Amino acid sequence: MTLENVSLNVPELGVAMIGSGLMAKSHTMGYRNVESVYGSTPYRPRFEVLADATADLARTGAESLGYRRWTTDWREAVRDPAVDVVDIVTPNFLHKEIAMEAISAGKHVYCEKPLALNAADAKEMYDAAEAAGVKTLVGFNYLRNPAIAEARRLISSGALGEIWTFTGRFVLDACTDPDVPFTWRFERKLSGSGALGDLGAHMISLALSLVGPIASVASQSRTFITTRPEPTGVFGYGSGADLQAPRREVENDDATTFLIDFASGASGTIEASRVATGRTWHQSIEVIGSKGALQFVQQDIHTLRLYLTGDTADRKGYREIELGPQHGDYGAFWPFAGVPLGVHELKTIEVHEWLNAIAENRTPDGDFRDGWHVSEVLERVEQSAAERRWIDVPTI
Repeated sequence: MTLENVSLNVPELGVAMIGSGLMAKSHTMGYRNVESVYGSTPYRPRFEVLADATADLARTGAESLGYRRWTTDWREAVRDPAVDVVDIVTPNFLHKEIAMEAISAGKHVYCEKPLALNAADAKEMYDAAEAAGVKTLVGFNYLRNPAIAEARRLISSGALGEIWTFTGRFVLDACTDPDVPFTWRFERKLSGSGALGDLGAHMISLALSLVGPIASVASQSRTFITTRPEPTGVFGYGSGADLQAPRREVENDDATTFLIDFASGASGTIEASRVATGRTWHQSIEVIGSKGALQFVQQDIHTLRLYLTGDTADRKGYREIELGPQHGDYGAFWPFAGVPLGVHELKTIEVHEWLNAIAENRTPDGDFRDGWHVSEVLERVEQSAAERRWIDVPTI
């Protein structure tokens, strides 16, 4: 048997990761796994530098995730000539400043959602990227689900007929305990909205992808746990609490529910909650049309439920489609149907789209324009909750 060297003729793409938390891990896993999952990649990511707010966070993040260098100055990382892509996984209030700096430096930008604290900032980010000619992507990873790819195909093919209603839920109980500590996620100037921006943004992206533009919204928001204790040390999900410290006022929503009037004439509802007692983590959608309907639950990621009115009377009812290689990017992971894919695997699909869009000089699915669109909806949902009336969403 002859041993031969693997070809190293794949161009490299230098990555600067801004942030070292859970999403930095998820994005890095996507970059690291994309070539082994798909068999090839137009670029081989080079993990150049990781930046975070403190030396301990930056050093630990770089060492654990495999970045060559670390820094506490994100500007240094963004301006590094060895960096081609700036990947932003920071608290929301930093997204715009970092992205604008990266765009001015001619770097491609991959940013977690929500894109910005408000729609005007999101539009400014999109406009700057367009003027600079750089590629952009927002981390709406649930769009990459093979089940969503099949749902889009069914809807666009007319299999469900005229779409009448969309229902989306993203609810979890991570913050149900009143002693979950106060972090940046509860502070408006750092996070913007609460459950709405953190969870609802994903459902809005799915609604826009499956049903189309949103014309107006009517919403209500509630903050059920109004104060929380200061954290000890770490400041993300899972932080410890200093129960002896004064409690701080929560500044954004624990739960938001809103009605949707789609431009197509369809209607819808979306629910987002971080205090859904008993729901450790739940995401689901239902789309109903004149000729059929579909249901999908993220935890049952290997199946999509489909109902068609054209079925004979003795076969009426929802059928369960086992997702397989014929659906979206599923086949890159498994050659046979029925195996669940994890959320981190959806990030690998997202990174695959990202790298190919850069290589092909095209707009990726889910770019800053889509992030701006979601931000417009988020802003109007908040306005509607405050004013207790229907609010029109600007046409993008």
